[in-house]
Amino acid sequence: MRILMTTLALAAAVTGPEALATSLTMDCGPATPVAAAAPAASPTAAPAAPTEAPNLHGNWDFLMDVGGTPSFGLLSIGQIDGGYGGSLTPIRTAPVVLRRITLTGGNFHMVVASREGDVLYDGILSPEGDRMCGMVTYHNGQSFPMLAQKRASTYVSRPWGQAGR
Repeated sequence: MRILMTTLALAAAVTGPEALATSLTMDCGPATPVAAAAPAASPTAAPAAPTEAPNLHGNWDFLMDVGGTPSFGLLSIGQIDGGYGGSLTPIRTAPVVLRRITLTGGNFHMVVASREGDVLYDGILSPEGDRMCGMVTYHNGQSFPMLAQKRASTYVSRPWGQAGR
């Protein structure tokens, strides 16, 4: 991920905001729903077990192109009250709260609280569940491309059905 972030930052510095926006879009890949990532079963094979929904819980590095200026940070997602919540910490500003995160197939929607109003992040989740690519839309209507890459971790989060202590 560091190589990706460094490459994208250099692209923005050397070739301008258009190159960064193109890099972000190209790196996101096609809009493939998570369920479509499984190989097709042969007609004689036993039915496949239902695929487990991806677990977004964890820390994610993110990069956003804000009008030609790369903005890096940390997205931390946790499970709370049967859903997801967390925080987004851009490197240049204070942390903000993730109010809501929803996942429908391979599409995600996040609502981030800010002083000026809610900021929305909509996009696609990679079939592996480790990369989010999409657009951030600010309260004033401005939109910018953003991608997030999940950090590797050995921590295993609790299954959704288990209550906390």
